[in-house]
Amino acid sequence: MNRYKLRKTLLPALALLGSACSPADAPDESPSIAEQVEGLWLYTGLTTSDGTDLPLTGIFLFKDGMFLQQAVFNDGPFEEAGSMAHAGPYRPEPATGSVHLIAEQTISIAPANSPALSFRRDTEHDVTVDRDGDALTLVFSMGTGTVQEFSHVGPGHGELYKLANGALAFVDGHFVLVEGDEDSVTTGYGTFEQRGEALSLNVIRWSEADGAGAGNIKDTVIEATFDGEALQLEDGRRFPVL
Repeated sequence: MNRYKLRKTLLPALALLGSACSPADAPDESPSIAEQVEGLWLYTGLTTSDGTDLPLTGIFLFKDGMFLQQAVFNDGPFEEAGSMAHAGPYRPEPATGSVHLIAEQTISIAPANSPALSFRRDTEHDVTVDRDGDALTLVFSMGTGTVQEFSHVGPGHGELYKLANGALAFVDGHFVLVEGDEDSVTTGYGTFEQRGEALSLNVIRWSEADGAGAGNIKDTVIEATFDGEALQLEDGRRFPVL
């Protein structure tokens, strides 16, 4: 075969090979929706659907198909500040670039109100996800319509436990607790130090309520124990693991 015929034979084959390996057909290596949200996040802002900025201090965890959220608002005297907490499963919705949250516990605490505790079960939220490096924006398209912004703390390395009435996590050097029902709730987050079963919970924000009222604490230490079967606080309250 002469060079001309060889060249005519090879060119279509090379063109076909190039088409098969074109960038348009290369696998999509961008992070999935689950990968974008997975981990521990600190609040950097919250804007309501009417454009009002609500300053707050709080945390949001996505881990192993579960989420935990706890935050205390920074408006007015701290003792009277409102707080919120949620816990439950979530699932990615790749077609819409969102996650679907099912809050088994939706907790709102307002110490200045009577009653101070608002509790709902199984509220659902579709949340649009926008990840840019260590910044995450969640847009709640149902119900509140809020825009919530976060900075990345860590990948969520550690353990998450389902409680009889909520969830507890020890991840990236932090604890997150969301526990309770319509009668009594205990929520909080911070860092922790562990010595065997003994725990020192270095509280960043903590909010709780029952029929007698509600209260917030911050920047303090709560001594506790955790043996894998229950979290027990120094005041005797015990939260069993399922």
